[in-house]
Amino acid sequence: MRLAVALAALVPVLAAASPAVVKPPSRIDAVTVYASSARVERVARLELPTGAARVVLQGLPDGLDDDSIRVRGEGAAKARLFGVTVERVTGEGAMAAEARAAESELERLGDEDRALDDRIAAAKARARFVESLRSSYSEERAKNLAVRGVSAKEWAELVSFVDAELARAATEQRAAERARRELARKVTQARADLDKVQAKRAVTTKAVAVELEAERGGAFELVVSYTVAAAGWRPIWDARLAPETSIVELSFLGSVWQASGEDWSDVRLSVSTAQPSRGLYVPRLDPVYLTKVAPRPPSRLVPMSPRSAGSPPPAMAADKSVARQEEPAQELETPQAAVQEGLLAATFTAPRRESVDGAGQPRKVPLARFPLKATLVRTAAPRAEAAAFLTAKAVNETGFPLLAGDAGVYVGEDFAGRAPLPFTPAGGELELAFGQDARVEVDRKVLERKHETAGLVSKDDLYRYRVRVSLKNRYATPVAVKLLDLVPVSREEKIAVKILDGTTAPTREDPERPGVRIHELTLAPREERVVELRYEVRAPCGFPVAGLD
Repeated sequence: MRLAVALAALVPVLAAASPAVVKPPSRIDAVTVYASSARVERVARLELPTGAARVVLQGLPDGLDDDSIRVRGEGAAKARLFGVTVERVTGEGAMAAEARAAESELERLGDEDRALDDRIAAAKARARFVESLRSSYSEERAKNLAVRGVSAKEWAELVSFVDAELARAATEQRAAERARRELARKVTQARADLDKVQAKRAVTTKAVAVELEAERGGAFELVVSYTVAAAGWRPIWDARLAPETSIVELSFLGSVWQASGEDWSDVRLSVSTAQPSRGLYVPRLDPVYLTKVAPRPPSRLVPMSPRSAGSPPPAMAADKSVARQEEPAQELETPQAAVQEGLLAATFTAPRRESVDGAGQPRKVPLARFPLKATLVRTAAPRAEAAAFLTAKAVNETGFPLLAGDAGVYVGEDFAGRAPLPFTPAGGELELAFGQDARVEVDRKVLERKHETAGLVSKDDLYRYRVRVSLKNRYATPVAVKLLDLVPVSREEKIAVKILDGTTAPTREDPERPGVRIHELTLAPREERVVELRYEVRAPCGFPVAGLD
């Protein structure tokens, strides 16, 4: 008796100690995508009971990083967080109920199909019976025609009855066949659904259990964030030059992909320039010790097998419709992303909620437009190609770095081609090429190429050159031109290079490319300018010189 009383007293205590298990539905609300990973925020809204509770969020991807899970929440309930656990759930157990439902639906549709087949068979049998009834009645009346004649009214009633019954049977058969065709589509969909469920049985997911204790129950919003590795983004650019205003407008898009296994549907999507996968470290230098090199043993040459290089992984037509006269035509607007500038990175949040499927299909999201004031220059290197190329230089005044990416290049509305846009830090200088400018003509001619022997005692080979470059501006406005020319540079003491009188002095020389001379010119409207280069190369007679024109 005392044992029974003790057990009865213990039951409420055990019940109070066992936390209530709550499995609320949840959805992905926000995602921040990095170069090779993504941070996912999943939200669950629930009624939190008073006391201990174990809130379980199910169906999370197996590839999430367990150590990256973070939990926060708020609401009318006053609760404390005591712990988080992660459980792997095999697809077989998770999909059992869904598979049974799909199989039951397929069985129900099969029963319905058999019922329709019975309706069609009954309609056909009815038609055969009416036909046989008409034949037997006609034969019987024909045999007894001498005994009692058949009136016209009787024949009319017979014909009407037969026609009505046949029409009724045919209508019933057609209706059943239409229903069966519609049912066949449902059966196909049900089989596809079952196949999806069967495929999911091989998928393993994770469940996150959050241990809470509520001093006061009530409505509560729980946010669980985690990192997945199977995701990333890359920048895509459009660079559009307006020559009349010297403005380069950079349109910034993000190509986002993810293969985490869960769809990001209607989420607040952000892309970040941060690279958390790089790791955090401070570089250091280790000492370098110089020692005597030990002689190497002779080695045999092994032929190398060739390796094939790996390969890395239509615009909408403009509306030509005429606007109504009372309403001015409106240009298509591109909303801007919200930009959050941090100390080491910038984050762009898309102007509307976006969806990205979990199968790896890229989603291009427009993010921002940056108009940059540019300096236009025509760059010509006639030694390589007799043409002038339009380039634009601009300072990155956006306040954050411009990431390297592929850019579609436009001059006005004309597509000029594609070019790489280099990484440009905030405040750095960006230079973009916009293609050949045919209205700045470049012509290079070698007027003199002479070889002779000079010297009284020791003979030298003397090579003398005279090169003329002519530039013509076909514009009605001034044009800035950067002309690149080249003088050979000697790497041998016995070879001497000398610039001769009559050479046009350059503006400066390229410090990174010996021998490259830069002429920075401004051509007036319709002006033609000539630049000359005269030089000689001297070497001992018979000394072979490579690199001469």
